[in-house]
Amino acid sequence: MKTYPSSSCATAAALVIGALWLQTVTAQTPGNNAADASVLAPPVNHESGTIDEVLTADDGDYHMRGYIVSWRGSRVFVAGSAAEPLQSGASVDFTVYRSSLNGRRGLRFLANHASDDANVAQDESQNSQVSITSGTAKVEGVLAADNDGYSFVAYLVNWHDKRVAVVDPLLHTPKAVGDQIDFHVFHTGTYDNRQLSFALSQ
Repeated sequence: MKTYPSSSCATAAALVIGALWLQTVTAQTPGNNAADASVLAPPVNHESGTIDEVLTADDGDYHMRGYIVSWRGSRVFVAGSAAEPLQSGASVDFTVYRSSLNGRRGLRFLANHASDDANVAQDESQNSQVSITSGTAKVEGVLAADNDGYSFVAYLVNWHDKRVAVVDPLLHTPKAVGDQIDFHVFHTGTYDNRQLSFALSQ
């Protein structure tokens, strides 16, 4: 298990824009940001959709809640919050983030919450840590979307008898149903807001 202190950049990024972004942030190399920033248009969109399926998982005091949502003709995973649960069939407002790293343009989806506050997130980041463990599982389903040259991929797997979505923020070689994948399990947040998230490791 790897643990990062509260002062690390990885921790701040995980709390402000979600742990799934951590792998992308830590993988950046100097000189890429200026070139990549010019192709982000627009970097953020606010949209809504109907929840097809709710995914939940727990590991001690850490919780994951997310939603499979139909978006522009595709099915995607929208990361949510255990503190503000929504049910299947409900409408969810979410933010679509576009990013570019080493020529790979990615999409990420994060549910909006009434309690969202950048100042609160910044305060929490000073008192939090990130720990990372590993998992292995067979792919049971694939979520994928392409829009304006940006792509999203996540794999549905069984983890501790729970159905979870393993997001691929770095857009590795695509996997198929039945393939075995390795992934990171991120434990992030403060004492009253501990979250789980999953990202492909290779």
